Amino acid sequence: MNPTTQQNYFPRFGISFLEDHARRMISDPKIALIELIANCWDAGANRVDVNWPKESKPDVIEIRDDGTGMTNEEFTHRWLELNYNRKQSQGEDVVFPADNQTSHRKAYGLNGKGRHSMFCFASEYKVETWKNGEANIFIIKRAGGISTTPYTVTNERKESKDGHGTIISTEMTRNYIDIPTVHDLIGSKFVVDPNFKIYINKDLVELTSLKHLVDSKEIQIKGYGKITLSCIDSRQAGRTSRQHGVAWWVNKRLVGEPSWKGFDDIAYVDARTAEAKRYTFVVEADILADDISEDWSDFKDTEKFQTVRDVVKTNVHRRLQELMSDVHKSRKIATISDHRNILKELPVDSRYYIGRFIDEVQNNVAVLDQKVLDATITVLTNLEKARSGYNLLEQLARLNSCGLDELNKILDTWSVYEARLVLDELGRRLQTINTLEKMVDNPSSDELHDIQPMFEKGLWIFGPEYESLQFTSNKRLSTIVEKFFKCKSVKVSNPRKRPDFVALPDSSIGVYSVDSYDDRAEVNGLDKILIVELKRGGFNITRKEGTQAQNYASDIRKSGKIQKSTQIVGFVLGATLAEDARDPFKEGDPTHTIIFPRTYSTILRMAHARTFDLQRKINDIKGITLTDPEIEEILKRPEQSAFQ
Repeated sequence: MNPTTQQNYFPRFGISFLEDHARRMISDPKIALIELIANCWDAGANRVDVNWPKESKPDVIEIRDDGTGMTNEEFTHRWLELNYNRKQSQGEDVVFPADNQTSHRKAYGLNGKGRHSMFCFASEYKVETWKNGEANIFIIKRAGGISTTPYTVTNERKESKDGHGTIISTEMTRNYIDIPTVHDLIGSKFVVDPNFKIYINKDLVELTSLKHLVDSKEIQIKGYGKITLSCIDSRQAGRTSRQHGVAWWVNKRLVGEPSWKGFDDIAYVDARTAEAKRYTFVVEADILADDISEDWSDFKDTEKFQTVRDVVKTNVHRRLQELMSDVHKSRKIATISDHRNILKELPVDSRYYIGRFIDEVQNNVAVLDQKVLDATITVLTNLEKARSGYNLLEQLARLNSCGLDELNKILDTWSVYEARLVLDELGRRLQTINTLEKMVDNPSSDELHDIQPMFEKGLWIFGPEYESLQFTSNKRLSTIVEKFFKCKSVKVSNPRKRPDFVALPDSSIGVYSVDSYDDRAEVNGLDKILIVELKRGGFNITRKEGTQAQNYASDIRKSGKIQKSTQIVGFVLGATLAEDARDPFKEGDPTHTIIFPRTYSTILRMAHARTFDLQRKINDIKGITLTDPEIEEILKRPEQSAFQ
């Protein structure tokens, strides 16, 4: 058998390989030019001279630097290796010629793609580079069609030459940019460095100065390092004041263009607002050097960049709120003035919350369009949630009348805002009490079934231990009570709108419970049951009603639905209380079952006294007045006639 003849095959490069490989570096003239200048920076140059055509016709473009230059071996190694890893081969720090007096620099280059940028302007270019007394001149030319190489490198000649540096040149045949644009482009992309100067046709380019940024602060990003955030007013002088948005600078070079990209959920950065056009934020974030896209047009979508951007966004929003406070106040006053007649009819606390609403809208919405409606819903929802204040009230509810002297200690840990939330909730509770007082003593009242839901929302009326939101209606236990009355041949009506309480001819009964938990924080049953029986208006409670409440509490125990340790507490409320029903009814261990016959007036007076006393004390200690200063100021002004 003859041995098999082996043959090697090699890949070929398609005609569009370089377009896919270098992308915008060889298609966008602005990116290409900046990459060529960045290469001079990486070469340790102090001076860069750009010879740029004065008009759009074939002419020589030349970029000369006084950097380290390259030997023949260094040039061919770097130019012939695709995806050349600059950091791995040369390190991340720039190496300077021995005679250049420079500061420390970090290199911009990552993968060597920037060296292809001259192809943006022509299909071939020349590189002259000299070092160690020898100069090498190379011609780099794009290959046509499908080829075994995307470009060719020809060493045209060698010659003796002192010093160091590199010249890259070609005849520009496409992608011309006018000279003023070139000046602005280069000037906007690099920060002033006393040891790095760029000339366009012998005119010095004004680079961006960040020294005038006085409104700056350092921000520590946990796990990554620190950045510097500065704010610029467009009314100030300087190149950066002509930009708008957020400008990201890494190692003295601008990443992409200043814009509000990624920040457009902040109200003030809507492109249509004057504020978005007035302010620029400069972020100096050298910690993101490894997170930049290869052409420096943007950042990679890394976790590190997202973390930094989120921190920057929070700080930008906060700073814009501070900067806009005066504008917001003027807008707010104008809005209040237009609605002063309606505002005059509202109570003071309502006016306070309307003032807060205006503030919130201005902090969240820049332009009055559909966003306003969304923001309105959001703000009002948040306000309603904030008005509950239950967690804070639970602390107060645990205090008895003697313990109110300890209120000072609690309030020392509260902010004025938190105290305001509590005051508002206390005010609403007082209103609930006043409403109930008008209903419960009316013998002809037919609103009995409307009283029960009001008590359900106000279980706090029965004492501090029922303050918790964990007490909820228990339909399963209500069913047991309902069966008790059916056995007694009493007609039970359970309307569809309120199936969770028992409706009787002369009363309604609600059963509420709170869970108990074991050592592993797992629910293991019911800790406490609250039974509330509300008699009709004018009803006189006797021992019979107390005993009956005790009986259906016993039925709940016998049902097997609760543990032996579950505590049952009942309240039977009516207009008056007979002599034989003035003491609590207890069954067995008094800590397990106890029924309290009480008049509505007694319960409501206790709740009113406790609530009102807390409200008064918080007001006194914190010195709080629920008013909005702008609204109250305008309402005090005399009204103007239509003629005025």
